[in-house]
Amino acid sequence: MAVIENLANGDGSKVLFAFTFPYIKESHVKASIGGVVTTAFTFNNATTLQFTSAPAAGSNNVRIYRETDNEDLASTFYAGSAIRAKDLNDNLTQNLYVTQEYTATAASATSTANTAKTTADSATTTANAANTKADTAITTANAADTIADTAKLATDRIVATTADGGSTWTLKGNNT
Repeated sequence: MAVIENLANGDGSKVLFAFTFPYIKESHVKASIGGVVTTAFTFNNATTLQFTSAPAAGSNNVRIYRETDNEDLASTFYAGSAIRAKDLNDNLTQNLYVTQEYTATAASATSTANTAKTTADSATTTANAANTKADTAITTANAADTIADTAKLATDRIVATTADGGSTWTLKGNNT
């Protein structure tokens, strides 16, 4: 896959960051620090940016990337005008770069979507397991309630009486 970005670690003192991708115009080179787009840089040379202040320390917190103009062609041809090879090449290069950038964006979006689907599938499995446990708990609670009702009915039919120091149990109601 074509290189369209470079990631680097800021250290709080380093201001120069090299990048390795080709570009048509300097305005197509962008940067972000900690995920926030910044314009606080200049070109030290054709492949190195110099930030106004050193990015803080962090893992891959500096991103230098290419964002080629996709609104207008690099060169426009008019009837009767000369067509130069450089202008044709610039238009084809612009088309290539835009295609590479959108391909990388699509690949990243697909990866994010696949991760989200995996997470959602895992959450569904967990929810289904919790639902099964809840159903089991309801069944157990209903069974306990039935047992309690049966025990209450049985105790309502039995009356304990004490006469002359002994215990006598009497069954109330139907003796069947």
